[in-house]
Amino acid sequence: MARIAYYEDLLANPDKIRALIREDIVALREKFGDARRSTIVHEASGDFSEEDLISQDNVLISYSAASYIKRMNPDAFRAQNRGGRGIKGMTTRSEDEVADLLFARTLDHILFFTNKGRVYSSRVYELPEGGRTARGMHIANVLNLLPDETATTMLVVPDFEMAEYITLLTRFGRIKRMELNVFANIRSVGLIAMSLDEGDSLDWARLTNGSEDFIVVTRRGRALRFSEANVRPMGRTAAGVNAIRLQPSGDEVVGFDVVKPGAELLVVHEHGYGKRTPLEEYTAHSRYTQGNWATDHTRLDEVGPIVSARVVEPDDQITVMTANGIVLRTKVDGIRVAGRITRGVRVVNLMDGDNVVAVAVLTHADLNRGVDEGGETGVDVATNG
Repeated sequence: MARIAYYEDLLANPDKIRALIREDIVALREKFGDARRSTIVHEASGDFSEEDLISQDNVLISYSAASYIKRMNPDAFRAQNRGGRGIKGMTTRSEDEVADLLFARTLDHILFFTNKGRVYSSRVYELPEGGRTARGMHIANVLNLLPDETATTMLVVPDFEMAEYITLLTRFGRIKRMELNVFANIRSVGLIAMSLDEGDSLDWARLTNGSEDFIVVTRRGRALRFSEANVRPMGRTAAGVNAIRLQPSGDEVVGFDVVKPGAELLVVHEHGYGKRTPLEEYTAHSRYTQGNWATDHTRLDEVGPIVSARVVEPDDQITVMTANGIVLRTKVDGIRVAGRITRGVRVVNLMDGDNVVAVAVLTHADLNRGVDEGGETGVDVATNG
């Protein structure tokens, strides 16, 4: 009862309440009143940007034929043996096949090249994030595109000092080399990267150093290896020069890559067959010739035309995407090494009516970059094919 009487008296007397508060504050000061260990300033010191708040994570960028884009966690796709059926990777409509798959990290720059020969720039973390089966966001809501303009290929650039040149290639076989630093500061309205012929499409972009060898592969099975020195650097509005002499009857380029010593050329057909062949079997030729056969062209009706050709190494991994949105992730060394004029083995077991539409590659260098910069090592897919 005495305790109750004390609290009733305290609550009825404001002076006693204030005195009790003062006693508590003094007690807290004596117990915790050590000197401040930090400094309060009115302005932030040093350089501070939005990127300082972004976690450097591995992501997979998916871009569909209907121009929907998203970034997602590559760990959503488990590794499978060659010949597996894969898992569902995107909710697609019949006209919305996956057109491009790209490995990146959240702080990387990404260049978007369009059907009008223009280029736009973004940071990877600015792209919409989505789950494995999400459709994503339309590219027109991400970039400030012109009317009737859409992105046709993407290129990740971690650092604009990492290469001297960027080399562009079109579906009809026009090639152009430019200095990379031209693209370091692109305004939101974009800029012209290459003049295109009617009906042509700018479909490949690669970083180069001026002394590389290129390999260009066509839908009907030809592969041409030639020196980068055969393509002189040009200005932004130039249309480029011819890279490969296409065969008649609807042939077009389906693969373009930079040759690496000791590497192999991975060729994947529409019906799921593929193989890897040492690049030494592809002898260098002059630019604008037909080069060598990259497949058994007499069996194209059986295996389908070539849909992707990429330079790979045994430690790399690939992700195969089908028209129905199925994704198969597998290791390159699980695909048989075979000669140039062979069809290869079944890389992905397709359902009736389904076809391979895109192949992404995660290089061993990409894996190491994730480890060196503190990223996760469970990433298993990468760049466009």
